[in-house]
Amino acid sequence: MRATGTTEATGAAGTPASRTGSTTTESSAGNTTHPTLHLSGDRDEAPAASPADRPTGDPRLSWSSTATQAAPPTLRHRRDGILPTVAAALSVRGADTLTCTAGKGDQPPALHPLVQDFLDTLTSNQRTRSTGRCPEAILLSRHITAAESGRSKRAARKPLTANEARRSLKHSKLTARRIREDGDPLHGSYAPPCRSCAPLLAHFGVRPVDPTAEKG
Repeated sequence: MRATGTTEATGAAGTPASRTGSTTTESSAGNTTHPTLHLSGDRDEAPAASPADRPTGDPRLSWSSTATQAAPPTLRHRRDGILPTVAAALSVRGADTLTCTAGKGDQPPALHPLVQDFLDTLTSNQRTRSTGRCPEAILLSRHITAAESGRSKRAARKPLTANEARRSLKHSKLTARRIREDGDPLHGSYAPPCRSCAPLLAHFGVRPVDPTAEKG
């Protein structure tokens, strides 16, 4: 192998370029391979741009998650998860007053069969989204269930009838009020029965009462 010195070559634009480290390899048969040339121009070449510096047409790539973001608003009042709702009270002569709020669970409350059977007979124009979840239906179910469990062993052999449920609810009355957040003008106001509960109360002989109307 023979190493040659530095030589000069003329570029395509007539600018001399230097050849450094050119080597010629000679085989045993006398054949000579082409020399390897390392060309370096006289002008400094700009360094290649990094992927981050390359221009892009998508502005989203330049967005930064560290950019200043507006702070979330300050929570001044905690919203109660059960509000708004309706609370009701059922008063029956000779029995304790029952109270409850509307059912807002994932599943509707379990009603007494007599109450559920009546609600199932309502037409579509008598139904609402809360049918079966109103406090009126829940309170009637609680009272009828208690009346049924208090029967004698002989009477308990047969299911409680609608007439027996009505007799247990004789002279009963029910009132309901809206429960709202602090500052809501509707808080504490009378809530009349919905179009499902109005016929339900009438069926069992329960009188809905507006305390504000009676005082007036």
